Amino acid sequence: MKKSPAPVSWVEIDLSALGENLRVITARLSAPTQVMAVVKADAYGHGLVPVARELVRLKVGALGVNSVEEGIQVRRRVSSSLPVVVLLGPRVEEAATCLDFQLTPVIYSLPVAQALSREAGKRKIMVRAHLKVDTGMGRLGVVWSDLPEFLQPLRRLKRLQITGLSSHLARADEPGEAYNRLQWQCYEQARRMVEEAGWRLTENHLANSAAAFFRSRTHLHFIRPGIMLYGGSPDGDPQRTRDLNLRPVLALKTRILQIKTLPPRLGVSYGGTYKTSRTERVAVLPVGYANGYSRHLSNQGQVLIGGRRFPVIGRVCMSLIIVRLDDRMECAVGDEAVLLGRQGDEAIQGDTLARQAGTIAYELFCLMGKLNPRIYKK
Repeated sequence: MKKSPAPVSWVEIDLSALGENLRVITARLSAPTQVMAVVKADAYGHGLVPVARELVRLKVGALGVNSVEEGIQVRRRVSSSLPVVVLLGPRVEEAATCLDFQLTPVIYSLPVAQALSREAGKRKIMVRAHLKVDTGMGRLGVVWSDLPEFLQPLRRLKRLQITGLSSHLARADEPGEAYNRLQWQCYEQARRMVEEAGWRLTENHLANSAAAFFRSRTHLHFIRPGIMLYGGSPDGDPQRTRDLNLRPVLALKTRILQIKTLPPRLGVSYGGTYKTSRTERVAVLPVGYANGYSRHLSNQGQVLIGGRRFPVIGRVCMSLIIVRLDDRMECAVGDEAVLLGRQGDEAIQGDTLARQAGTIAYELFCLMGKLNPRIYKK
C-alpha cells in the first residue's frame, strides 16, 4: 500500500509543552485545589483524544468538555473513571446518555434537572451534578437573583445531588476591575444558598486561566485552565507568556512552494496593497486563510525561515501568502517555514499573532488546529 504524501501545511502539537505548562499552573495552587483541564472544542484545536490522554497521564483531577458528545469520546477512548464535566450541560434528550457514560452534568435548566432525576430513579442511583449560576456575565447559568426561586423545585428532585457550584468571571483578565469582586460576592452568597438548601458542595469551580493567575481566592476545589495549558497568556499579553515560561503547544508550519524575483513597482497579491520598491526576492508559501492564517495578517504577519523573520507582503489569499526575503537569504523550494511557533532562536507567539490579526489566541488555535493535519510529538 502506497504512503500518503506528506501534508503541504500542518500543525505540530508538542505534548511535552503541554506538560510544562501544566507544571507552571499547578505551581501556583494551594494543596486542596485540583486542576480541571479544559479540553472543550477539540482541546482548543489541539485534538481532544491525544491531549486528554496526555493530561490523564499527568494526573489532572478532572476534564472539562463542552458537550455530551465530547464526553463520550473521552469515556470511550481516554478514561473510564476520571471525572468528566459537561460544561455546556446536557439537553433533556441526552439525560440517559449522560448517566450511561457517567458524565458530570452542569445544570441551569429545571427540565434538564428533572430528566436527569427521572433517569436516575429508573436506575435506582443518585446523579451528581454541578449547578451553574450566572453571577454577572449574562451568559450561561441561573441568574443569581433567580437562584432562590430555582432551588425550591430542585430540592424536590430526590435523585439529584448537587456536588459543585460553577460560575464564570466576565473580567478575570482585568485583575483590578471591581466587577470581579462583585461577582465573587454574588458567588459566595449563591454558595451559601445552595448549602442552606441541603447540599454539600465539594467540587466548586469558578477560576479560568486568568482568574487562576490573578485571583488566588477563587481557586476553590478546582480551577479550569484552558488557554494557559496551550501556551497562551491568561490576559493576552505576549510578555506575560514569556515571563511565565509558558511554551506554545501548537505550531503552524508549511514548506516553500516557489522562490522568485519580482521587478520594481509591481503590485503584490490581490488589490496590489503592497508594491515592490525595487527588485525584490520573495517566497510563495502554500498556506492562507483556509488554514486559519487570518486575512487580517495581510502586510502585517511574519514568517520564520532558516531561523530568521521575514514579512508577509500583500494580501493573504485562501491558500497562498507571499514573503519578502533578502538577497543574502539562502533557502530553497521545500524548506520549512513557520507561521506560528519556534524555529531556531526565534519564535512567533500565538498572542502576538492574535494581536496583529485583531483577535485572541483562542480563535487562532481553534481554527489552525481544525483546518490542518496534525502531527504529534512528545
